[in-house]
Parts: sequence; C-alpha cells; structure tokens
Amino acid sequence: MQTTTPSPAPVPSTAPQKPERVFGRGQIVAVAVALAFVVLFALAAKGCESIEGGRVRSTEEFRVYVRDTTRIGEEAYYQLTPTPTGAPYAEKEGSSSCVDDFGFDDSGVTRDQPIFTWDLRFASTGDYRTAVKGLKATWKKQGHKVKDLPAPAPGEPGHGLPGITTTLGDGIEVTVHPGYYSGKPELRVEGACTRYDDTYGDSYDYMYDDNGDGTVDEWEKPGY
Repeated sequence: MQTTTPSPAPVPSTAPQKPERVFGRGQIVAVAVALAFVVLFALAAKGCESIEGGRVRSTEEFRVYVRDTTRIGEEAYYQLTPTPTGAPYAEKEGSSSCVDDFGFDDSGVTRDQPIFTWDLRFASTGDYRTAVKGLKATWKKQGHKVKDLPAPAPGEPGHGLPGITTTLGDGIEVTVHPGYYSGKPELRVEGACTRYDDTYGDSYDYMYDDNGDGTVDEWEKPGY
C-alpha cells in the first residue's frame, strides 16, 4: 500500500513588518506647506515693519535711546589718546531724511534721529592721527568691526586726514573724521531713525534737547 508523506506545516514568516505610518505623505506635505506659510507671513510682517520704519517706541524708550547715543559718543571722546583739548561739548543736529514719506505713521507718531557731533581740537595733525590709530585698536580689541575712511583728496576740506567708523549699541554709528564742510577733526554719532509716540503737550521734544540728555532743560525751552 502506497503511503503519502504529509506536507510540513507552513513556517510563519520572520521578516519584519513595516510599521504603520503615523502621517501619510499628503499630511506631511500639508504640514510643510503650513509651516512655509507661517515663515513667509513672519518675514512679510517683518519686511512691512522695516518698510514702515521699524516698530513704534514709547516716548520714554526714545529718550533712553537719545541718552545712549550721547553716552556712546562721550565714551569714544574719552577713549581718544592724546585727549582733545578743551571741554567736550555735543552739538545736536536734525535729520532731513528721517521723515514719513509714505504716510505710514498714525496720528501721535513722529520720527526723529539723534545725531550729535563733538569738535576735536588737537595740538597737531600728528596727534589726531595717533588718536585715530589708538581708538581703532581699542574698538577692534572690543570685538567691533572698524571701517577705515580714506583721507579727503587734495583741495577738499580735511585733506590728508583719514577717519574711522564703527557701529555700537543699538545701531549707533560712531565716526571720527574731518568734518564734511569745515575739514576740522570731529566725532560724530548717528542713531537710527526712530518712530515713537509723541503725545501733544509731552514735556520731551528731541529738537529742543540740545545736550542729548533725554530731557528738555529749562534753558533749552523755546523763549528762554
């Protein structure tokens, strides 16, 4: 009698099974697109703020910024060696470019740019050059990037006197160079054009703050 050998029982597969997907491909694409929109929206908002002139600060914040601008200028003045002769006196300037050309500012918002200059009186042009060289070394030692300014050409004010410039603090540009018109050595600090709340009747008005201390002193008020 012929017998049939039974077939062996099937052995279960030991191959690893693919894990179930938590997110489908379509969901991943949707999330990526959503994140891209968020980033683009943030960049657009930042770009609009930049075009408008930056965020609107409070009057007190702007007063602090003015004080910081003059403080940085005074610190640079006393870092000059040899020290200029005479007492340092800051002269305030206005800015014709810091204006709302496109009407972005709401009522009660104004713009100002703190700019101050100090005359630098040295005994000789050699002292000026030595002071510029020393200040440049100080700034570089502090980790600041310093840009050399070429001396004006023959026939121009300040001929032969080189300068330097750097940016300190909150976008405050500090420059030692011969004045554009006088040609005499000067220290110039320029803050950024700033939007801030300017409530009518407020006690502070930058254009009357001659010494840049963030306060309109009695002697600085109109009609004093």
